Amino acid sequence: MVIGGGDSAAEEASFLTKYGSKVYVVVRRDQLRASKVMQDRLLKNPKIELVWNTVPLEAVGNSSNGLLTGVKVKNVNTGETQLIEVAGLFYAIGHVPNTQFLNNQVKLDQDGYIVVQQGTTKTSVDGVFASGDVADKHYRQAITAAGTGCMAALDAEHFLQEHPSL
Repeated sequence: MVIGGGDSAAEEASFLTKYGSKVYVVVRRDQLRASKVMQDRLLKNPKIELVWNTVPLEAVGNSSNGLLTGVKVKNVNTGETQLIEVAGLFYAIGHVPNTQFLNNQVKLDQDGYIVVQQGTTKTSVDGVFASGDVADKHYRQAITAAGTGCMAALDAEHFLQEHPSL
């Protein structure tokens, strides 16, 4: 089971069909937020079942072995609950970059990600560099964070060499 209705959930569900006979996608609304391409991919996949207007309530498992056996869900329109038997549960409900602490001291995009000059880690503030999940809304992966972290370190080193009084 995948919880979510955006591109992340659609990608996760599509990937999981390689390993399971059926993947439920639980969506709290009556429509997907995913891009048209990703929606089409979900809707055309016979292994995927969309569960609309529904939210998860409780993961249910076997107390003797600790394994997940199902998820209790609730329809937000009718209030009806049901248990869907599943062996895996994945939340794919989006990503919010952790940039609130900046108090808009650097330029952010409409989704709260730090804007960097293309191909660099430079931000709107001289001497401030950004990398990883706060600056990369597309990949958001550990290897990307490590790579751009190295870039930011090199940019910071060059900046400090150019400004020795700092």
